[in-house]
Amino acid sequence: MSCIGAHENMHWMGRFGGQHKGFTWLRNLDYTDIRLMTEPSAIFVSDLHLGTLYAGADPDRGRKFEEFLRGLSGKSSHLFLLGDIFEFWMEYRHYIPKDHFGILSALKELRLSGMQIHYLCGNHDFNLGTFFKEHLEIETHDEPFQLELQGKRLLLLHGDGMDVEDKIYPWVRKILHHPFCNWLYSLLHPDLGMKIALGVGNFSRNHTGNVPRYLDRYEAAAKRLLQESRVDILMHGHVHAGFVKDQPEGVYVNTGEWLQKLQYVEMIGGQCFLRNYNDSSSRLIDSSFS
Repeated sequence: MSCIGAHENMHWMGRFGGQHKGFTWLRNLDYTDIRLMTEPSAIFVSDLHLGTLYAGADPDRGRKFEEFLRGLSGKSSHLFLLGDIFEFWMEYRHYIPKDHFGILSALKELRLSGMQIHYLCGNHDFNLGTFFKEHLEIETHDEPFQLELQGKRLLLLHGDGMDVEDKIYPWVRKILHHPFCNWLYSLLHPDLGMKIALGVGNFSRNHTGNVPRYLDRYEAAAKRLLQESRVDILMHGHVHAGFVKDQPEGVYVNTGEWLQKLQYVEMIGGQCFLRNYNDSSSRLIDSSFS
């Protein structure tokens, strides 16, 4: 569906300045104001981990996601990819993973149809580079950002870094995101670089499983962020939980995961619904949520 009449104004942008209890990075958020003359649904999805070798993953989820994307044309105005779409993404000058070509093609077709697409990097696909913006015309975000949509103000995050009790991850993140480290890794042949990254990810996932952890910490952080940012809805992925919760501070949403359950969130008229994709009927099916 063409988004004629849509207006998008990027007000301010900054770096993810902190991982601590004060959430001082809120003042540096990238703010996007989106107002539509007509307001069809918006789709939010995360954590497909395409390319992972994890034994518990749906081996056909890539094809199902491509089919899902192609079914959105004319039905939804916005698509938000909230990170970890790929198990690993490394920006090379002349290389993209061929296994994902169908999905990349579907995303491009959605853009050509008029859909607005935003891609917020996760902790696995943090090195998006310029390919998505220059070749697919997708707006990419390195850090959490706010937007106004369907009369609601949202704060969108991937979710990594929300657990302020994890003192190790901020240092790991700084190392992985450092330009010098990325330059060194880019010197590897793409096949070797991909093999190493997928091997490390597979080892980690087989060790920890696909079970949501520390959800109480994330909920505490979400309540605080809702208060400090004064948004109506806070939404993130990362923990693979899947829920929509009405809190006194606002609505707290987790997009779940497409690794096994094929979950996503649909926003209609300012309300969020957790859904799952039913491959057999190619329809959008409601899933239970708390």
